[in-house]
Amino acid sequence: MCSKPVGLGAKRVRTLIARVLACRRFKDEDTSSRRPRTRTGCYSLRYRIGSAMDLSLGPLPAARPPAWMSVRAALRPLARALPGLLHQALVPERDRLALWLPACVGCGDALYFMLRVEPPVWPALLAAAIGLAVMLAARSIDGLRFAAAALLALAAGFIAAHLATGRMSPMPDLPKSAVVVSGRIAAIDVFADGSRRVTFAHPALDLDPPLDRRLHMKLRADDRQVLGVGDDIVLRGMLRAPAPPSLPGGRDMQREAFFDGLGGNGFALEAAELQAHRPATGLAMRWQALRETIAGRIMQALPDARGAIAATLVTGISTGISAADRNAFAVSGLAHLLAVAGLHLGIVMGLAMGTVRMALAAWEYAALRWPTRQIAACAALLAGAFYMALTGMHLPTLRSLTMAALGVLALMLGRRAVSLRGLAIAALLMLLAAPDSLLEVSFQMSFSAVLALIAGYETLRPVMHSMYGDGNWRRRFGLHVAALFMTSLLAGAASLPYAAFHFGHVQFYFVLANLLAVPLTALWVLPAGLLSLALMPLHLEALVLVPMGWGVEIILWLARTVARMPAASIAVPAMPLGGLGLISLGLLWLCLRRGRWRLLGLLPLLAGAVSPALNRPPDLLVSGDARLIALRLPSDREHGSRILLEQASGGSPMVLSDWRQAWAIETPALPMPASGTSGPVSCDAAICRIGRGGTTILLLRDPGHRRKAPVPASCDGIALLLSPAPIPLPHPHPGQQDRGGCGSVRAIDRFTVWREGAQAIWFEPGGVRPGGLKIVSDRDSRGLRPWIPVPGRRRLPRLPMALTE
Repeated sequence: MCSKPVGLGAKRVRTLIARVLACRRFKDEDTSSRRPRTRTGCYSLRYRIGSAMDLSLGPLPAARPPAWMSVRAALRPLARALPGLLHQALVPERDRLALWLPACVGCGDALYFMLRVEPPVWPALLAAAIGLAVMLAARSIDGLRFAAAALLALAAGFIAAHLATGRMSPMPDLPKSAVVVSGRIAAIDVFADGSRRVTFAHPALDLDPPLDRRLHMKLRADDRQVLGVGDDIVLRGMLRAPAPPSLPGGRDMQREAFFDGLGGNGFALEAAELQAHRPATGLAMRWQALRETIAGRIMQALPDARGAIAATLVTGISTGISAADRNAFAVSGLAHLLAVAGLHLGIVMGLAMGTVRMALAAWEYAALRWPTRQIAACAALLAGAFYMALTGMHLPTLRSLTMAALGVLALMLGRRAVSLRGLAIAALLMLLAAPDSLLEVSFQMSFSAVLALIAGYETLRPVMHSMYGDGNWRRRFGLHVAALFMTSLLAGAASLPYAAFHFGHVQFYFVLANLLAVPLTALWVLPAGLLSLALMPLHLEALVLVPMGWGVEIILWLARTVARMPAASIAVPAMPLGGLGLISLGLLWLCLRRGRWRLLGLLPLLAGAVSPALNRPPDLLVSGDARLIALRLPSDREHGSRILLEQASGGSPMVLSDWRQAWAIETPALPMPASGTSGPVSCDAAICRIGRGGTTILLLRDPGHRRKAPVPASCDGIALLLSPAPIPLPHPHPGQQDRGGCGSVRAIDRFTVWREGAQAIWFEPGGVRPGGLKIVSDRDSRGLRPWIPVPGRRRLPRLPMALTE
């Protein structure tokens, strides 16, 4: 409004609202044009209305912008600087970006196996198409191309895992009663106690058609019938499917058997009946017969523990090693000598290359006219392929032979033989061909050790050159000792977290044991074993097997001595899966990056190392058949951590061993008291009360004779009912026993674990969960995948086949 009408000579006067709006508009225009701000006229306003009123105002309050504008203004400098930061981070490492592709493929594999239901494949195909399209469109933007390549590799890993699952035949539903098994022997394993186990390639159960999977059957101890690979036999025995995890999140042997082509195992009730002696047919069966023949000849020349270890080094058949010796090798840090891997293949190929090159150098014509180095490298590769096939073509040897083949190719082309690119190609091929290998301990320990060795020696190369100096014998000897020490340290330290995750123990004297055992194996034991293969056609293998046994005996003594040392092996708490992922990320970053940026990898390494201390293990565990119920007692100064165990008839000692490993408790489990009190447990002949923090669990003991567990009349204050026997239903059918006053209490009994698998229970007094308990089942952890049997599935009736007309 105006003080008087506008006309000739009149003066326009603005109101307060109009003045404020004009001031704000002036500020916005000034900000958008990035000109210096002026505040004249915006901090004091003087209005004259008529001639009698003066209005003076002070400074106006500053306008508060919306929150999203403040966030955008704060992120704007980061967004402007991000392309430059990515360029500075990626351009110096452009030649190493491809090394991250196997890690992305592994993430795709892990994503597939972590899901609780079988996923569709179309999201991965869509992600692969998007990644490929972005890679082709953004050729000039390095960061975007790398992100698209990572997305494509992630999708490729997911698709490869999905296809690998689809290629496998479904798991058979094995009968629970005795059954007649007939088929052809594909392999025979002889154990340290003299017992034997046969493997059927395509067995038939009673009148059923042959299975598409293998079966392991252990023969009776008094069955001395001479059997060979290729024979047709019939036996009557009991079968069982692969065991489920001992606890939620534990080792999944059902998944391992699914991808290994194994349908189950069992034991014979009677002696095997030989139907026909048949020679081995087919390349695989004939090769297996050759391996077993060589192993038998070795153990005939060395008929004790030395022969079992020698046969393992030469043929890869390790069933003859006793449990005590195997444990001694594991505790001393020498278990890798019994698992044929890159060390053994490197020794074989090195011996072959040196022998062939020396032979060619002794021939004047070949030394002057032929490329002896390349010829020796090809001969070494052939020798390595033969040794890999002889030892069973296990995963670490496949990785080593792939890297060796790339090394020979690089040698012929004049490139570096051992590099991170060769390791990346080997990992990429293996993850695409066998995605399930990512979850195996052999894959994880093998690749982590080799990655640390290549990256470590790449960093230490200037130091090694300075140590070599003028090359006199003292410096060369010291360099060899230092290299042996660094090899043991790098490989052992890199694989240590994975050993702790899978086996629950860490070894502290592995460097000391490997300093002596590895040279003995490389210079004495394994060369003698290879020479014995050449002398076996002449039946003169004993000439070298006896000296080989002397070297094996020294290694055995070393393993047993180190295993008896104090604190040779220490149990560690269970590491969560996220902690292992952080350690893997830190190891990859530390080994694949260069410069000072690589030190950032120490942060996830440290976080993964301390993750076991932050992971609270379950307080109570129930096995998958409810025959074992264990309670972990709180640690005290006098006894440490202890286990109280309620064990019904037929409880598995392997399950209890897995529980002790998960709880990092090495002392034997104590039985639940027959009557009286032990810590938080008070028992009588029929019931045990387990109380902690105001939460009480009622354990109903097994009454035996397949009877149901008796339920008390009242369950006031009880949060959970436990029993190895069936517990009456809360709302049974007419005529059946009910729970009485315990109908509203949750129960875990034999039928519960039959449906849901093993159970893990945490006490959480004062928590948000009902009853102050957290309960996780194996079904909650794994879900329903193709390798997990469906509870309640019934076999089809075994009817006789119809007569043909």
